[in-house]
Amino acid sequence: MRHLTCLSALTVMLCSVSATAAEAEKAKESAFELTPFLEWRYIASHAQDFPLNAAGEVSGLNWYVDQRLDFGGEVKLGDLAAGTEIELFYGQVAGEFDHVGADLRPDARETLRGWDLKNAELRQLWVDWTTPWFKLKAGQMGSHWGLGMLARDGRTELGRINLPDQGDLSDRILIATRPLASLWPDSWPGRIAVAVGGGVVYRDENCELRAGDLGGEVIGSIFYSQPGAALGVYAAGRIQKDDPGTRLDVVAIDLFGNLEPLPGKAGPVLAAELALITGSTNRLITAEQPDGVDVLAFGAVGRAGWQFARLGLRAELELGYASGDPEPGHGRMSTFSFDPDYKVGLVLFDTVLRGVSAMGAQEAADPERVGEPLPGTDQIASRGRVQNAVYAFPQVRIQPVEQLTLMTGLVWAWSAVEFSQSYQTFMHGGVATNPYGLTGAGRELGVELDVGMDWKQPIWSGLYAIGGIQTGWFFPGKAFERPDGSRPPITARVLARVALGW
Repeated sequence: MRHLTCLSALTVMLCSVSATAAEAEKAKESAFELTPFLEWRYIASHAQDFPLNAAGEVSGLNWYVDQRLDFGGEVKLGDLAAGTEIELFYGQVAGEFDHVGADLRPDARETLRGWDLKNAELRQLWVDWTTPWFKLKAGQMGSHWGLGMLARDGRTELGRINLPDQGDLSDRILIATRPLASLWPDSWPGRIAVAVGGGVVYRDENCELRAGDLGGEVIGSIFYSQPGAALGVYAAGRIQKDDPGTRLDVVAIDLFGNLEPLPGKAGPVLAAELALITGSTNRLITAEQPDGVDVLAFGAVGRAGWQFARLGLRAELELGYASGDPEPGHGRMSTFSFDPDYKVGLVLFDTVLRGVSAMGAQEAADPERVGEPLPGTDQIASRGRVQNAVYAFPQVRIQPVEQLTLMTGLVWAWSAVEFSQSYQTFMHGGVATNPYGLTGAGRELGVELDVGMDWKQPIWSGLYAIGGIQTGWFFPGKAFERPDGSRPPITARVLARVALGW
């Protein structure tokens, strides 16, 4: 529910919480509203082979076609609202498969599941109640905060390269209020909102309720917003027991702010999100710490640019950082991972490093190589997430006509700590070694050039069709150098989509 999931996000709830009794009365008197929702999309991807290890093995997944069919709606009646989203189809319907590290990663493609009705599920079902003093929301809903670096609900971001997937979902109760609104209804203190809530995680990159994981969460936030500007802090605590019996107990603190002109206006674009995760887990254990390790990881994203009034032109520079693990045996997990739906470019993270890390997990778990795999091997595969990375991502988008959006971007990336592959590093006595057996390869991952376009065509009464295509070329950096001094060739990927929406 791409335009409805944002309503379930804590950010939007804080922005829309009732400020005064007069506003609540106005909402109560409003007419009945019904907003249907439909998204039926096909995504086709074709990527060139990239060598994943010293033997030159490849994933075998050159092309695939995915389908997704979601439908639902939102109804409003006075101070009450409710929404639902049903996912009827989701998954691959054609193409090749990728069996690399299949038992160690949930994103492996092994079957055509896109027409299987057994995978249908109720994604969202929530109710929303607005009173003169607070706003209450309960049910299963999308989870989103800030730019979506840590929690993202799967919304497609206009003019951004690549496409999100399923998004995060939680079963929650949230309550939000503006405690100073009655004292300062027309000044900035009256726009400060406070929210608290809790529940269990239905699905995200760390938890899958339907697979047997149980993750309880408590969240809280203080947030200020006005048209074109927002600033807030979000804290979430999680106590999770995984299906295999491991645990994850962490606290995340996330600071977010943005400033941008209103649609059609010119002005600066500024945004930032910073997140710290601390806690403990026994997903990874060492000889020195058989009961588990501490977690301490940091991530950040910053954007700066300018939006022009003409032609929908917007240019911005995005900088990102996700901490890595400089000493894998030191008893601390310090690798930060962006939400998998926060996409940076088309090829490097989502294709190349996804495959390289999956091969690393497969080799590290191969009993003929290592005997008994070490605990934590299933944490090696990146699943396409941004992790252990520093990047610069200048982007430009332009909308010469209302239906057409053109976009381009350049990703220049480095690893946060020296680039290495776990099995090769083990074979070289703990010295950081890249996938091809070269020690001291450095941190320069390479450069990626992306271009794309989207066409959105209105059909009738809110019904529309979307067609788009994106292409990326990745130029490997020194971190991918082989012992003989050569590097893998330039790798290209094409991503296309057609969609029907309402």
